[in-house]
Amino acid sequence: MKSSRLCKEDYEEVKQRLSMRQVAEFYGYREDRRHLCLCPFHQDKHPSMRIYPNDKGFYCFSCGKGGDVVTFVAALYGLSNEAACRKLIEDFSLPIKTEGLSYKEKREREKKIRRRKELDRFQTEAEGILMTYWILLCEASREFTSPHFEEAWQELSITEYRLQCLRENPAEYYADKKAVRKIGEIGERVAGWFDYPGSRTAVS
Repeated sequence: MKSSRLCKEDYEEVKQRLSMRQVAEFYGYREDRRHLCLCPFHQDKHPSMRIYPNDKGFYCFSCGKGGDVVTFVAALYGLSNEAACRKLIEDFSLPIKTEGLSYKEKREREKKIRRRKELDRFQTEAEGILMTYWILLCEASREFTSPHFEEAWQELSITEYRLQCLRENPAEYYADKKAVRKIGEIGERVAGWFDYPGSRTAVS
């Protein structure tokens, strides 16, 4: 039966369900007390690959190889990332269905992919707007005679906060319609930054 291609959500679910320590030990690489183990990607006589259970990654201080659970298995077995992800799903019996999808399941999968693309597009555009605004504010805050001097001091910290929220939880940020509208207002503010040099109107 033909398998459906994995989507970004499948990769994320695999990485969420499996820690790097779990995966390394399953394939025969047990860490020591320093969270180090022998690196399988070069002739390693002394443990030089660090396992990071919190961020679910690994890094070898000798050969420089690093990545997450998927890239680890891909490199270990000479597989593509998709094949490595499928191997993890199978080897750990994860409840992620990739074969024999019903029409309804395919539709739901397509919706997830569209939502992810929409979210990625929003995050890229919103971060670009906020970063541009932040740079303009930083420049204005250093020049007392700037027509945007007061706005800069009013808006710098809240713009940094918005950037932090966007980067830490873009899905939650996108779900907040008020926050999304504010991004649009900031975009208009950035576009007209040099049109009205006498204006001191902030966007908060």
